[in-house]
Amino acid sequence: MSGNDSNKNNNAEVEIKYGNMTTDTDTNNNRMTHDHETFVHQIRLFSGLTSQELQSIQKGKEVWFDAGDKILAEGEHDTFYVVLDGKVDVILRDGSKEAVLSTYNSGDHFGELPIILGWADHSCAAYATEKSHLMEWSQEEFWRMIYSSPMLTRKILTSMAQVLKTLETVLQQNQKLIALGGLAAGLAHELNNPAAAANRGVTQLSDSIKEWRSLVQKLNEQGSITSLQWSYLSKLRKDTSKFDSKGTNVQESNSNIQYTADDALKQSEKEDQIVEWLGSHGINDGWKLASDLVNFGVTIDKLNAIVTNVILPQLASASRNTKIANQNLLLEDILKWLNATIRVDQMIYEIKISTTRISELISAVKSYSYMDQAPLQDVNIHDGIESTLTMLGHKLKKADITIVREYESGLPHVNAIGNELNQVWTNLIDNAIESIGSRGTILIRTKNERKSHVLVEIVDSGSQGIPEEIQPRIFEPFFTTKQLGEGTGLGLSISHRIIVDTHKGDMRFSSKPGQTSFQVRIPIIYKGIQQKYWDWVKPEDTSSISNGSNVAQEVD
Repeated sequence: MSGNDSNKNNNAEVEIKYGNMTTDTDTNNNRMTHDHETFVHQIRLFSGLTSQELQSIQKGKEVWFDAGDKILAEGEHDTFYVVLDGKVDVILRDGSKEAVLSTYNSGDHFGELPIILGWADHSCAAYATEKSHLMEWSQEEFWRMIYSSPMLTRKILTSMAQVLKTLETVLQQNQKLIALGGLAAGLAHELNNPAAAANRGVTQLSDSIKEWRSLVQKLNEQGSITSLQWSYLSKLRKDTSKFDSKGTNVQESNSNIQYTADDALKQSEKEDQIVEWLGSHGINDGWKLASDLVNFGVTIDKLNAIVTNVILPQLASASRNTKIANQNLLLEDILKWLNATIRVDQMIYEIKISTTRISELISAVKSYSYMDQAPLQDVNIHDGIESTLTMLGHKLKKADITIVREYESGLPHVNAIGNELNQVWTNLIDNAIESIGSRGTILIRTKNERKSHVLVEIVDSGSQGIPEEIQPRIFEPFFTTKQLGEGTGLGLSISHRIIVDTHKGDMRFSSKPGQTSFQVRIPIIYKGIQQKYWDWVKPEDTSSISNGSNVAQEVD
């Protein structure tokens, strides 16, 4: 990898002076060889090499960099470096995020990994963090160096393995942080809606309760409503309200009502009828009450019943003019009380729905992360998938994606590491969402295979599919088809390792334009534990399952 050109032009190219020496005498040649071996041997990478191997090390070029100078740019893969003095940081960039991958001090070397792998699309850059003195070799010189010394090759490969391990660890952590950030943002959005609704409901509930108390006091003091009349009004409120004493929406629990344009028209007609009736009874601002009365199921018949059972008996002894004036005032107060009372029920119901949703989301997070639970346990596959769908709910809604479930009933639990399986479902479903883009379907199918494995199949309707030429590389670490900074190329690699290496299962895929399917097979009994531990791992009784024919299909 060639360093920063401007820096290198400013650097004095110093050929190792003993390598430039030219003489016809054997004495001077021997001195040059000795000086070369001594100098190279001081570099830690070359220590331990034989005299013959040291002599084969080609002379390099010395370069100097000031603090902050870029030594190696992203994608460069044609230069090998040894740090003679100073300090160098290798920075990994992923979009707008940066992480220090490695730090090299005097005697360390770097640059071999991109050369050996031919890694022209890496996103790493090297910077001098203080004034640094380095020696560099070109790609061709590096290969000649490797070929000349088996011991040096072994050292380079050992170092390369350590760098790869560090790189993979950092990228895995980065992948988890990216996924966690996305999940946290989606979860925050999902939590914000019910939290805001609950906060709004509490404010409105407080106002409605104040109004209700004021009206109760007014009806008791000025209207002199009797206990018998209160009993009638309470019964009317109970019959009229859509909400029971626990704040449950009775209509929604008893039927699946779908509203159409005709319903809106009928609603408007009913409101006009209520306004007209109220106007005929001296309530001129009836439009303020009509909408709520119709929403709460108050009809003309019920209004007439209030007049007959409450208003007229209350004013029986009053004069005609007084009776009419008081009747109008009392009727208006009673209807306001009825509206306020039912509105309180409605607010309680909405707060209950909001807090229930928040509780469900928190439960999904705990289920997803297997918080406070042992790593290895009996895992309900369906619960894990559902908690994953909840965590990705914001993305699914934003992309307008329909989830189709074909879950086999009575699916046995699997003995597995639950949070790792959820990481697999997250990677696969998230990839499916990105593949679809906007408007599509994700089918999730489960099946008990021969009572030894559980099959989970995730099929998306992505328009492109996975190109045939890259399919053999799909599970390779760091391989990605996404733009630079959009992915680490570890999602499927990690998922494959979790299923195949950790759980001794199987993971494969098939893809064509318009459909990509990933099939994951997990042993019901975790193969990593010994036989003596199997007695506490007992799958559910699957005798009632008839080879997958008992399938429950559900569509979101």
